[in-house]
Amino acid sequence: MRTARFHVTRVEAGRIALPSEEAHHARSVLRSHVGDPVELFDGRGAVGRGTICAIERHTVGVEVAHVEHVEFDLRHRIVLAVAVGKAHRQSYLVEKCTELGVARIWAIRSERSVAKPGEFAAEKWSKRAVESCKQCGRAWTPEFDGPFRVEQALARRGDFAAMALADPHEGAIPFDGFLRTLSAGSSVLVWIGPEGGWTEAERSNLIAQGATAVRLAPTILRTETAAVAACATAAMVSLSMTPNV
Repeated sequence: MRTARFHVTRVEAGRIALPSEEAHHARSVLRSHVGDPVELFDGRGAVGRGTICAIERHTVGVEVAHVEHVEFDLRHRIVLAVAVGKAHRQSYLVEKCTELGVARIWAIRSERSVAKPGEFAAEKWSKRAVESCKQCGRAWTPEFDGPFRVEQALARRGDFAAMALADPHEGAIPFDGFLRTLSAGSSVLVWIGPEGGWTEAERSNLIAQGATAVRLAPTILRTETAAVAACATAAMVSLSMTPNV
């Protein structure tokens, strides 16, 4: 039987009370019992293993016996700057990119964006990411920010070792080859355009500011598909470049 996982603010040895939503899930959905093994994670790499020690009406206590720090999932820290689509497509993007190891997602307002500002719900995205981490066993949850205009996001380009622009134009280089030129631990800002694509002015500006045009597939991808493809490529590069132990 799979060990239940719960998200907490801080992981440390000793007794920890689960947050109210997690306690409800343990008590009413999973029907947990005292003595059941559990795993706690804080979304920043700390993982605690222990057992449920108390189940009360509104609280569930966990006795943590062992704590470890898990290194970040991927060789590169991928930050997606995404001109996100409509709300029903955002959940898919967040869920799948979280599973594949994305470090952060920025919501971008471009000239051809179709989503309204109110649809950039960081709290909802964070909850979706936590649920994805619980399911896939990830110790790190991505962070979310925005919405930013392109110029606002570009103002932070100095925080990154490199920028990549997902681009179907001829002459763009394969994204995996681009990543292989970067050192381990590098932060990479990956620009993903809206359904109608970047305007020529936006594309030219991003390249002029240092973004390298990269290809993610032989075809033109939807926004959320391109985001997932970028993360999947980064995950495969990480696997292929990690020494066997």
